[in-house]
Amino acid sequence: MPETQTRPRGANGSGLPLSEDLMTGAEAIAEFMFGAASEANRRRVYHAADRLGLPSFKMGGTICARRSTILAWISEQESR
Repeated sequence: MPETQTRPRGANGSGLPLSEDLMTGAEAIAEFMFGAASEANRRRVYHAADRLGLPSFKMGGTICARRSTILAWISEQESR
């Protein structure tokens, strides 16, 4: 039976279904970006979102981001 999705695979530009591309919470974003979700790394996520332009958004009170969008943002930062 095929996997049910609200968006087609690849619609977010990453080739991943949205459920795999979306990260919720500073802990998940810190784990993705820094390899560990320590308190310091969670603070770095909030700082990057508030001051450095890390692409993120709030869902309720929870910070969220897409893996594909963060990777594109990092690539853009490297090319400056």
